[in-house]
Amino acid sequence: MTGFKFKDIGGMRLTLLALATLSLPMVLFADMEPEGVGILTAYIIPAVVVLFFFVLMLDALMNRVFMIEQPPEVQSIKRQRMWLDLVAGGAILIIWGSYFRTLLQM
Repeated sequence: MTGFKFKDIGGMRLTLLALATLSLPMVLFADMEPEGVGILTAYIIPAVVVLFFFVLMLDALMNRVFMIEQPPEVQSIKRQRMWLDLVAGGAILIIWGSYFRTLLQM
């Protein structure tokens, strides 16, 4: 099993993970008035977070599919990618899920 290397994760996946992670604390500001910066936190980030979640889950699934019949070194890298996606998706589900649940109860 190889160690964790950012090079193995990939630039676009790292960008996706970084943006998903940066969106997590924005849930605190999601109830701002939609004026100025509030437009970003009230409308844009909640919409993009949903897209992040589905892209992360699709990427985790595709990494799992592409692990089939691969050598152990390739499986190890793809397994790391899959778990990074699942952890980020789980964090989005837990943190933003409570916000979306309150919207549905209104």
